[in-house]
Amino acid sequence: MSASTLPSPQKDRRRSQRKPHVVEAWIISPTATRQSEKLEVTSVNISRHGVCFSLAREIPQASFYVIEVLMGEQKIVSEIRVISCRKDASGRYDVGAEFC
Repeated sequence: MSASTLPSPQKDRRRSQRKPHVVEAWIISPTATRQSEKLEVTSVNISRHGVCFSLAREIPQASFYVIEVLMGEQKIVSEIRVISCRKDASGRYDVGAEFC
């Protein structure tokens, strides 16, 4: 395959750079009625416009959740809309979401 026929790498569509942080984070449906419905997320990357995280189960694209992120003494709580949810090699799901 010549260089001109190689597929181009997927374009990065982020509007701002994501930076990895060590945080505690959870998501919950905005309609949840019990705190036990919170789902812990890991591997959080956050930017001004969105967040990427790893989750043990699949969640629907275009669904809405509230994310709570604790970074030291700082706390971020925001509604998010799921843009993508893809299973990774380990069997977890990589979720990309934008802040609402």
